[in-house]
Amino acid sequence: MNKLLFTYEADSDLPRQAYRARVPGLLGKDVATQAVYLVRDISAGGISLEDPAGALKTGDALKLDVLIKDRTIIAGLSAEVARHVEAITGLKFTGLTQHQEQRLDKLVLEIQKHLISKLKHGGSHIDDEQTT
Repeated sequence: MNKLLFTYEADSDLPRQAYRARVPGLLGKDVATQAVYLVRDISAGGISLEDPAGALKTGDALKLDVLIKDRTIIAGLSAEVARHVEAITGLKFTGLTQHQEQRLDKLVLEIQKHLISKLKHGGSHIDDEQTT
């Protein structure tokens, strides 16, 4: 029997506001600087990016395109850097259009459906080392 697994952030005292999905190969591109970051996870409320150089600073506002396989799947997301911990930068989305919100919701839902399907068919759960 397969067990359903979920993750949590042990060092955070704030509850999660939305389900966070992980997609291998998902990228975030800063529209202004054209800098490309590997996406650690994404939700309807925000995104976390791998930023080992520390280019993004708390409070920075930017427009972000989300890409997979060099194809933009969601364009021009307004975001603000909420935190930077080690090489991971967390951004919260701000002022999204209804279309952008719908695209984010659809992306996260499709990822959830894919993971559920994998679990039902004997696949493994891809996630952090902190699983319960």
